[in-house]
Amino acid sequence: MTSLAGLALPIDWTTFGWPVTPRFGDVTCSTGDPKWAWDGSAPAFAIPTFELPEGLPVDSFTVDHVVLLVPSLDEAIATLSQAGCEPRLRMAVQGRPAAFFRVGPVLEVIESPVRHASIYGLALATDTSLEALALEWRSRNLHVGDVKSAIQPGRQIVTVHGLDAGFAVMSGDRAVGGGP
Repeated sequence: MTSLAGLALPIDWTTFGWPVTPRFGDVTCSTGDPKWAWDGSAPAFAIPTFELPEGLPVDSFTVDHVVLLVPSLDEAIATLSQAGCEPRLRMAVQGRPAAFFRVGPVLEVIESPVRHASIYGLALATDTSLEALALEWRSRNLHVGDVKSAIQPGRQIVTVHGLDAGFAVMSGDRAVGGGP
């Protein structure tokens, strides 16, 4: 099965005190226009791929999920199915049809008024205190929201605003292996 190995987003990872190319679990991130790298063939969306750089591990963090916006959920499911990925769950997310795929981390595919599939952002998971992270990042002059309950029962999330891509950190998922 194909799996997501890398993600480029317009986020300066050093702003958070991480390396230029951090590796969160099995996914290496870099700074740049949205692109992805796959172990195996990438799903046939019009999303650029890139050569995976060497990533430096960031302890205590993994990629929980990547958000992909698509104009048609049914067409996206067909495209992912051709790549060997089947949806694990379908539901509405903030009133929009969505499907969830396991591609290493979770790929959250949301139907949205976009012209073509695009990577919106990602959420990391950690067992580090979200309150402590929020305080540290606010001290770095980042616009960090309050810690709040996530959609997933028993989990919390904190969102960093004012970036050119969606970025959040969630508490670990105790239902699936006890966190990162």
